[in-house]
Amino acid sequence: MKTLNAPKWVMTISLLSVAMFCNGSFAQDTLNPFSIKSEKSHDLILLNHGLASLEERLQMIDRAEKSIDVEYFIYRTDKSAKLFTQALVKKARQGVKVRMLLDYFMVKSDLSPFYTHELEKEGIEIKYFNITTAVNLFSGQYRNHRKILLIDGKEIITGGRNIGDEYFDLSKDYNFLDRELHIEGEVVKSIETTFNETFSAEKSVHVSRAKMPEVDDAKYNRGDAGRDDNGFNYDLKKWNDKVVAAKKFINDALDSATEASIRSKGEVELKKEYHGTCDQLSFHSEYPSIGTKNRKESRVIKHFIFDKIQNAQKSIMIDSPYFIVNNELAKAMNSAFDKKMDVKLLTNSLNSTDAIYVYAAFDSIANEWLKKGLDSYIFKGQRPRSYEVVENLSGEARFGVHAKTFVFDNKDTVIGTYNVDPRSANYNAEMIIACENNPELAAQVQNDINSRMAESIHLDSAKAIKDAEFYQTSFGKKLLYYIVKIPSNIFGYLL
Repeated sequence: MKTLNAPKWVMTISLLSVAMFCNGSFAQDTLNPFSIKSEKSHDLILLNHGLASLEERLQMIDRAEKSIDVEYFIYRTDKSAKLFTQALVKKARQGVKVRMLLDYFMVKSDLSPFYTHELEKEGIEIKYFNITTAVNLFSGQYRNHRKILLIDGKEIITGGRNIGDEYFDLSKDYNFLDRELHIEGEVVKSIETTFNETFSAEKSVHVSRAKMPEVDDAKYNRGDAGRDDNGFNYDLKKWNDKVVAAKKFINDALDSATEASIRSKGEVELKKEYHGTCDQLSFHSEYPSIGTKNRKESRVIKHFIFDKIQNAQKSIMIDSPYFIVNNELAKAMNSAFDKKMDVKLLTNSLNSTDAIYVYAAFDSIANEWLKKGLDSYIFKGQRPRSYEVVENLSGEARFGVHAKTFVFDNKDTVIGTYNVDPRSANYNAEMIIACENNPELAAQVQNDINSRMAESIHLDSAKAIKDAEFYQTSFGKKLLYYIVKIPSNIFGYLL
C-alpha cells in the first residue's frame, strides 16, 4: 500500500491549531486547513457600496508596510483597475512585497502577459491560475473564483467584487450591487497561509508575454515566393501596440479631476458603512487543485452552506446573482420548507443580468420553488434611489445584483464568493466568511438586502413570474433567451 505523506505546511498548521484550540482561542479543522474558526474578536467593515469599497482598497494599499497579496477572478484595465494597479506599483517601488494571482481564463484578454511583464519589471510577482483551455471539459472548468486583497497579514477585503469599473459603480453601461467584508484579526494570518498555498500550487504558474516578431521567423518565410513583409509588419505593429498600452496603463495617471471625484465620493460613502466586531468568525475555502482534493466530500463550502440551511430554525435570506438548484441544494431547501421557515431570495431579472442562460435556468424553476414556499424577488435593473454614485461617470447605467450573501435566523451571516449555482458548489475555488451569533451585523446586511428588494419585482404568484419574465427586455435579448433556454437546463450542472 502506498503511504501518503502530508505536506509540511499541513502538519505545521494542524499542530499549531491543536495547541491554540487547547488555549480556547482558535479552532482549526485538522482535516482541512482551509477551514478556520476563531472565537477572538475581529473588527469588521461591511462594504455594501462600490465606491466605498474601492476607496477602502486604496487606503489599505497605502497603509501597507511589508506585503500585499492580490487574488482575483476578473481584473480589468479600466479606470478603477488603473487606480488600484498604480497604487500597487507605488508600493512595490517602495520595497513592499507585492504578489498577484489571477484566474487565467477570465483575465488573459484584459490583464494579459503584456501587462504583467511591465508589472514584473516593477518588482511585482504575478501568476495565473489554471492556464488549461476551457475547452477541456474536465480540468478547464476549474477556476479560481477567490477574491482577496490582503495587507501585511493583518487586514483583508473579501466578498463578491473583482477589479473593474462595474464592481465600483464606475461603468457608464452596467454596474454590480455587491457586498464585502473588511476584516482585521487573527483569522487574517491564517487566510494568508491559504493564499501562500494557492500561489504556490501546481496550477498557479508564471506566463511570459509573446516574443517580439522577427523578420527571420519561419512563419514569414514563403519559400520561393520570398518573405512575407506585410505579415511581419502587421504582427510587429500589433505587438508594439500591446507593449505601449501596457506601459500607459501602469505609468499614465488617470485624469486628475476624475480621480478626485472618485476618491472624494468614495470617502463620503466609506464613512457611512457599518463598522462592528465579530466574536465567532470562520473562514472556509476550497483547496486550490484539480482532482480528488477539491471534489466530492472535500468541497467544504457547499456542505457548510447546506448544513446551515438544514439547521436553520426560523428564517433564511439569500442574496445571489444566480439561483440554480442541484439535488444537494434541493434536499437542504426542502428541509427548510418542511419546517415552514421564511425563506427569501434576491436574484437578477433578465433585464438586470447579461448572463441570459442563468436567468433562463432560474425562470424554468421559479414557479416550482414558489409552490414550495420560496419568497423570490428579481432585481429590476435600475440603480436604487438611495444609492449614490458619481453622476457623470455612471448615473444612467443599468445595475444588477452580484453579492453572495446568506443570513440565517437573523443572527448568522455568510459573505463571500460563493454563488448559488453548481459551478460554485462543484468546480470553482471559492471562499466565504461566516460571522455567527451576531444579530447586529445580520440586521445591517438584511437592511441592505431589503433596500435592494424594494427595487425589485416580487414573484409572489405564477402570474407575477410570467409577467416579469421579459421586464424591460429588448427583442434581441428575448431571442437569446429562447435560444439558450433548453441548453441552459440540459447543461445546468456546468452553470
